[in-house]
Amino acid sequence: MSTPSILTPSGRVLTPQEAVVDTAFWQLLRQFSWAGAALHLLYIPLFLSFGARTLAAASVGSVGLLAVATVLQRIGRTQGSFWVLLGGVAAHALFGVWALGWDSGLWWPLVGLLPAIILHTRLTEEIRWRAAVCLIAGCVTLRLGSQLAAPLHELPPVVLETLMQANLLMALLMLMTLAKVSRRLTDETSTQLGELLQRDSLTRLDNRRHWTMLAQARLDERPAAGEDGELPPEGLLTVAVADLDGFRLINERCGHEAADRSLSGIARVLRDNLRTTDLVGRWGDEEFIVMMSGLEMPEAFERVEALRSRIAQLGVPHAYGQLPVSATIGLAEIAPGESLSAAIRRAERALAEGKGGGGNQVVSAQPPVAASSGRAGAAPEAPVVALTDAADA
Repeated sequence: MSTPSILTPSGRVLTPQEAVVDTAFWQLLRQFSWAGAALHLLYIPLFLSFGARTLAAASVGSVGLLAVATVLQRIGRTQGSFWVLLGGVAAHALFGVWALGWDSGLWWPLVGLLPAIILHTRLTEEIRWRAAVCLIAGCVTLRLGSQLAAPLHELPPVVLETLMQANLLMALLMLMTLAKVSRRLTDETSTQLGELLQRDSLTRLDNRRHWTMLAQARLDERPAAGEDGELPPEGLLTVAVADLDGFRLINERCGHEAADRSLSGIARVLRDNLRTTDLVGRWGDEEFIVMMSGLEMPEAFERVEALRSRIAQLGVPHAYGQLPVSATIGLAEIAPGESLSAAIRRAERALAEGKGGGGNQVVSAQPPVAASSGRAGAAPEAPVVALTDAADA
């Protein structure tokens, strides 16, 4: 599922990874606002019970700022919401440490906000780092100031310890949630990196490296031939190499965009008309490759011919009208004991023969010499077969 594009106030479109972080970031701030408001509502009667009316009033003000931040986020003023929230937390930390001292732990939410600032994708990198440095400097200043001046109010040690634990818990929950966001970003990046390593960006098919790995694994896993040298049905493997006819001419006369549409059209035909068990990939600039399993050579030939026919029905629009598309395909059955690369070379030789014969046809490769001569009593192998455009008439 793709992540929708997000446009920042500065006009920059976020990358998919940044969009993931951005969505999670605002969910985090919304949760932090509600949790902070609930905590400050609990502070109000606590402070009043000890006669700290100034602190109770400050908690009421903090609840109001958190409510404003939530409303701003709901109406789409996310940047304003962030700065109101940051300013409210900083002001409460400053006033709380001045009034109750460092041991109250009212500065802990600033620690939780520090990674949130770094992950804020809608701010420029310069602003993010400046805000982070100011936040760190503010924490250091608060600590030094608390050592130089006595707190405004004296609360029982058990109350100060309770405040410390509550604020520490909130900061740890924020850090834990931010770690979850970071993990989600890592997973999203890993998934996209895997796609880049395994998929061709234009056709979305397996690239040459990944297709070769999958095909070799399938070849390694197929059952061995019996005593008669014949493979069981599930061990039959055929490989087809398809080449877009006139690719260079399309590039030169119609442009790269038309050539790309032609390649994408062929990829779509292959993807839509092959079985899920078949392996299909992009083999080269204008070449595609397919491995089919469980098919005798005549049946494999029929399926590949059907693909060629569907490709020939493609029409790619371009500046001069409809561009006809065709492909030539070489087909080879992987013989017992034959390597994948050897079978592909035979398919490519058959493809070259089809190109020399005018293109837009399927050509079956000659079996390897060892396979054709090593089967006692085996029926003669079928000769090279080619289907031309006349087959469509």
